[in-house]
Amino acid sequence: MTDFKAVIPDKVKELLGDEQVRMYLVLGVTLALVVLYSVFAIIPGFFDLSRASREVARLNKKIDFVVTHVKRLDEMTERLKALKMELEDYSRGLPEQKEIPEFLEGLSSIARTSSVKILSITPSALKTVAEGKKSGGYYREMPIVITAKSGYHELGHFISNLETGERFITIENLRIQHDSRFPRRHSVRIVLKTYVSVEDERK
Repeated sequence: MTDFKAVIPDKVKELLGDEQVRMYLVLGVTLALVVLYSVFAIIPGFFDLSRASREVARLNKKIDFVVTHVKRLDEMTERLKALKMELEDYSRGLPEQKEIPEFLEGLSSIARTSSVKILSITPSALKTVAEGKKSGGYYREMPIVITAKSGYHELGHFISNLETGERFITIENLRIQHDSRFPRRHSVRIVLKTYVSVEDERK
């Protein structure tokens, strides 16, 4: 009967004595260690890296969102500054109620520089702006009737100066009547309209 206990160690020794077998054995052990390392170290790390990548992508989206809205906020701030400056420019074109006498004197001054002889300047009562206009709570219309003596050329110069001045003025009606006694000086009646700030009423 064969003694396997004696044969097996001898067989193992014989196999280990074979250089090629030893090389395969070393490679097999090395491969097994690599597999074990992958299972317990690399693969979990890969999943952690994948989760980290997703988190980084999510944070990048949040950063892009914040940056975009910060830029929009800067743009809105600049736009607000521009609107405030524009509002100040418009406000300078609207005399306040206390400035009406000075404004009327300014009309007389423009007439003199245009060689138009003013006979009368009659401001009417302030009128509320038509309903539906959002700005109606900020200003009132003030019609003004001007009677004067003027030639055609001088009258055109006067109207041009009114409409291009600092104040907002529109010509609502113009009537010219020939005066046979003074062919070069006609009787003129102008109805113009300006706007008066009512800031005081809102304080």
